Amino acid sequence: MGYTHYWNFKKNPKDVKDGSKKFAKAVKLLKKCLAKVPAEIEVETYDWQNGTTNKVKVPFVLKGGNGEGEPKFTDELVCFNGDASMDYDHETCYLALDNDDYEFDFCKTARKPYDVAVCLTLLCFKKTFGDDFSYSSDGNKDDEGWKMAHNIFDEIK
Repeated sequence: MGYTHYWNFKKNPKDVKDGSKKFAKAVKLLKKCLAKVPAEIEVETYDWQNGTTNKVKVPFVLKGGNGEGEPKFTDELVCFNGDASMDYDHETCYLALDNDDYEFDFCKTARKPYDVAVCLTLLCFKKTFGDDFSYSSDGNKDDEGWKMAHNIFDEIK
């Protein structure tokens, strides 16, 4: 399976009352939050040879959906991944204003450094869309990504 975040809109985001405005507002809030993520973040790594976990500092870098190029944060689209050149990518985080597959979506991050950005995305969209958006996660408030995301989000909102 893998460490995954899940979300859904009750209906296509463009069809939600003031959906276009809410989407743009969520992206604006997300950009503010992402600007507060440190250039280096601490993540846990697992050493398969000796069965231990370690915390290491790694660069926080967002790339486009395939782990290369520029991420997209527009009034109609959020699309990003981690950095493939450093093996910090996994699955694409993708939310679109006009999305016929709105009912269920997910992103496996494998707890890679961009996980905090996915967590922040979910918090920002929940804040702006309210009951029209829901999310869940394999993680909890004690996971590094969620801890950092909540700290940043609580400071900004």
